[in-house]
Amino acid sequence: MYPTYPTSPKPKTLPLLLAGLFLLHGAARADDLPDVARVTISGSGGEASSGGATKTYSSMLDTPQAVTVVNRDSLRNRAALTSKDALEYVSSVVAGQGEGRRDEFYIRGFYSLRDTLLDGLRDDNLYFRDLATVDQIEVIKGAAAALYGRGSAGGLINRVSKKPRAGQDTEVTATIGADRERRVSVDAGGALSASANGRVIAVYDKGNSYRDVVHHTRKLLAPSIQFALAPETSLLLQAEVQREDHTPDRGVPSLQGRPLAVAPSTYYGEAYDYTRTDNDLARARLEHRINERLTLDNTLQYTRTGLEGVNTRNRRVNADGTLSRQITYFPQWQRNLINQTELTYTGDGHTVLAGLELSEQRRDVRTAQTGIAYPIDLYAPQPKLPAPQVSTFPVSLDSAFVARTQALYVQDQIDVATGWKALLGARFDRFQQQQTNRLKNNERSERTDNVASPRVGLVYQPDGHQSWYANLSRSFQPGGGELLYTGNTPLSQVRPLQTDLQEVGYKRDWLARRLFATVALFRIEQRNQLTMDPNDPAGLRQLQIGKQRNQGVELELQGALWQGARMNAGYTYNDARIVASNDVARGNRAEMTPRHRASLWLDQAFDATWSAGLGVLMNSSQFALSDNTVRLPGYARMDAMLAYHQPRYDLRLKLNNVGNARYYESAINNVQIQPGAPRNASLTLSTRF
Repeated sequence: MYPTYPTSPKPKTLPLLLAGLFLLHGAARADDLPDVARVTISGSGGEASSGGATKTYSSMLDTPQAVTVVNRDSLRNRAALTSKDALEYVSSVVAGQGEGRRDEFYIRGFYSLRDTLLDGLRDDNLYFRDLATVDQIEVIKGAAAALYGRGSAGGLINRVSKKPRAGQDTEVTATIGADRERRVSVDAGGALSASANGRVIAVYDKGNSYRDVVHHTRKLLAPSIQFALAPETSLLLQAEVQREDHTPDRGVPSLQGRPLAVAPSTYYGEAYDYTRTDNDLARARLEHRINERLTLDNTLQYTRTGLEGVNTRNRRVNADGTLSRQITYFPQWQRNLINQTELTYTGDGHTVLAGLELSEQRRDVRTAQTGIAYPIDLYAPQPKLPAPQVSTFPVSLDSAFVARTQALYVQDQIDVATGWKALLGARFDRFQQQQTNRLKNNERSERTDNVASPRVGLVYQPDGHQSWYANLSRSFQPGGGELLYTGNTPLSQVRPLQTDLQEVGYKRDWLARRLFATVALFRIEQRNQLTMDPNDPAGLRQLQIGKQRNQGVELELQGALWQGARMNAGYTYNDARIVASNDVARGNRAEMTPRHRASLWLDQAFDATWSAGLGVLMNSSQFALSDNTVRLPGYARMDAMLAYHQPRYDLRLKLNNVGNARYYESAINNVQIQPGAPRNASLTLSTRF
């Protein structure tokens, strides 16, 4: 057992809150609960209504931005268990390595670690998000700070949670799979009274990995209840408690510009490596329909995440055929408190949204690590080190960070003339950062930025089945990163990164709205990136002259081609370049961004009993880092699914990587590269009663 860092308390569960949820009563009928947050998805068609891009649940044709919706049917048919599973067939989205302990993505070629939302509210704690609580996932492409604030250079990922509803079946799902994967989930709920609906979701997930030594255990409990306080007012209470033990995994090293040619199972850490992540969430959402045109919505959300771990990570390949490593102990915790109030007006050719967001986020991080040593054989690594005494490690980082946001945003969707619609929006943020460095006698550094994030969109619809659109928007992001700054330049001197988006596109539905297509051309520039000062031999000073420019095209097609068939197809071309820098990266391709990426998933129902799915994912080569010294080769992979359906149960067999392709899917740096999983299978039984 390793000691817990005293300023990193483990979050506790919420038993009192969960018990109290079911003691309240109201006055209206449960099946008539108002739900302003409803998102409608055509069961067999292609077009969807998305709440994330505009927060007003506009149709795709009315939205001047590329948005991809992964609905509940797609999640189920692809047997997706993780966010990576859910999004790997979405254009412009590439999963990052995540150190084997968290969700991590690149969107349109920009690192989007904390660009995640839950029902339109920031949810940027670092952990694996279980899909059992997710109804659908929206990927909003391009800068979105006009509604959501900092970040979102390449886009945002918005999870839409499952809500309580009357008449809901109880569903029990069990999965067994390769590498001793065992998973059971329960989703139960319904009307608790004439004025309340309840729901509870529970998960137990345990398994090993195709990677030697790596294993995980996840436990999740997520209750929710919705009350009708009056015919025009509803209150939604949600909670989520997740506990996870996971082996951190830094992948394999590289040699001579390529990932090392070893079996995908080869693990370079040690048997004692571990992470324990405790994540709690509680939120309350009050919706009140003032009249037929005006709606008030207030959401209060509290989250906290505690993490403790030890990781023996790859650091350097040596000339003698060994790999040097470093042992790191990294306890940390994060707490977010966010309140968001929105007023929506609809009428007279306008849909006006006005919002106020107040938040405080705290993060406490400590890193203790050894020197770069503990060599291990490159081709035959054998974990053999004894468990370390982490209390003896020298501390390299010990900081507390506080970020406070006060923001006001407004948006107007306007029916300009017949066939013409406009979207005007802006958000004004006051973002305050404060960091305390305990290693320097509690030295404090601060910075406050007052930033405006505008957005202008125009839509032309020649008829009710197609639209042309243009979108200009801007986002900002703290120059030192999110919720922690470790650079050498004083925090007070680090300006926010500025990201500008220019996007034009075409959207169309065919076959009586059963098939929906989007074509988007985008150009994104991010300025003020930190690069080293060439006049500083010690490498301590940084200059904000870096610029990255990503430009390309996306094509997506979703919907029903013929009776019983549903298709999701996508293609992305992205020329992502470092166009300004003081180092060797200038002119290079940006990290983790393939020039070409294409995907196709096709579901076919043969009759009421049998259905099958087939997926193909193709990825051109990409670089581990922007120095372009290590290339991850391109690959093609095929997945398949066969399902047997009965009124009260479904049985699904999922086969991943049918051709057993050897590939590398992601990287942290040039010596920490994640091999793709070899051929594997899982069997899932879902019962309803």
